Amino acid sequence: MKTKDLIKPIQLIMEGASKLITEIYDNQEDIDFQKKYDESPLTLADLRSNDFIIGNLNNLYPTIPVVSEEGKEKQIKESLFWLIDPLDGTKEFIDKSEEFTINIALIEDGEPIFGAIYIPIKKSFFVGGIDFNAFSEKSGEKKELKTSFSQENCRISVSKRHQSTKEQEFLNRLKRKFKKVELFPAGSSLKFCLIASGDCHIYPRFGDVGQWDIAAGHAILKASGGNILDLTMSTIKYNSDRNMKINGFYALSNQAFYSKIIQ
Repeated sequence: MKTKDLIKPIQLIMEGASKLITEIYDNQEDIDFQKKYDESPLTLADLRSNDFIIGNLNNLYPTIPVVSEEGKEKQIKESLFWLIDPLDGTKEFIDKSEEFTINIALIEDGEPIFGAIYIPIKKSFFVGGIDFNAFSEKSGEKKELKTSFSQENCRISVSKRHQSTKEQEFLNRLKRKFKKVELFPAGSSLKFCLIASGDCHIYPRFGDVGQWDIAAGHAILKASGGNILDLTMSTIKYNSDRNMKINGFYALSNQAFYSKIIQ
């Protein structure tokens, strides 16, 4: 399969799901939600986006199973599968922030071979794959995504909601290694977009995250010059187990350079 052939179909699916999400965002002054088993919030927008994306993926690619954060699928054995988060950043959505996304990734043999992130409020599309360079598109205008790094300055993408002692200690380490360190708080998968576009250099995360939270961003980063490694600086492998967590990671604009800095 040529992953570049997925770009337009996936973009259209994400645009359709985005309309369902923004309809609820615009029409509910106070977003209704319930809590899932892990205490994370679930909204009608999550469910409608999930059903829309899975239905369209099943229609277009009936032989490729889907693993979704909001899905109820049984354990699958196929080595090729979709990994999706129909609304990443549900808390941002509830708070009427603009920093929530839709994430769709294609996994083959544990590797993210294609990834797309869509920002509903900004109608911005980020995409990358193993056989094409990453790019973003907004209002029909495409822009190549290319990571950057500096030996003197470090621009760090950080979570708006998840700041731990370990993360603060890591930030202090970087402050001792660079002349200038800047922090850029962001929600959902926007942090990966900031690195892929060259606006930030690194995003450290020391807490557990779902595979669907990072797989799409991982594919985009790899197609723009970066990578995501686990906290031992090893390759992250994805699988179809919905309960599997990623136990922290480093999203890097330049693996060779930052591997030396971190280790």
